[in-house]
Amino acid sequence: MDDYDQHILLHHLDDPLRFLYWTLDEAATIVGPVFFGLAIEHPFLGLLGSFACYAAVRTVKKRFGLENLKHALYWYLPKSHKHLPSVPPSYIREYIG
Repeated sequence: MDDYDQHILLHHLDDPLRFLYWTLDEAATIVGPVFFGLAIEHPFLGLLGSFACYAAVRTVKKRFGLENLKHALYWYLPKSHKHLPSVPPSYIREYIG
């Protein structure tokens, strides 16, 4: 038996989490504006916002990569220790286990 057939799962361990066809951040940019549009009783506006956000996220991920986007959000989003008391230090890149 070929070695590839025995260890097929190992090739997909680092694949991003998916919701239907999209990755989790893409699905959030699709669903979030639609629900917001429904909440303010403008579903068409929410749908247009959804397409715009999805296109923007895809463009940013294609140009800079997902890891650079995560690091930029970590460094440049406002930090409030009152709201987020357990923010990890910035020098820790990944927690294992």
